[in-house]
Amino acid sequence: MLFAMICGFGEVEDVPDLWVQHQVSLCEDFVHRYSEQTGPHYALADIEELLTSYNLSLQKLHLPTVDLPASVLERVNFDVVEEQAK
Repeated sequence: MLFAMICGFGEVEDVPDLWVQHQVSLCEDFVHRYSEQTGPHYALADIEELLTSYNLSLQKLHLPTVDLPASVLERVNFDVVEEQAK
């Protein structure tokens, strides 16, 4: 969530570089929950969902796009909404 807020409000010169620098930390929970290969995709899907509230997207910020089936992304987005409600 903090990464999306920084992208939405901060004046980050190089968002892709920020992603590369902090990717391991940002993906850690997703890697433990899913796998080393798919964890970063789930993290990016989570970030993408949060970026929409700032009228931003991964593509607009020149970040890697998510490579997961739509049915999986719906579950990821649901989890994000559920976590925000807590």
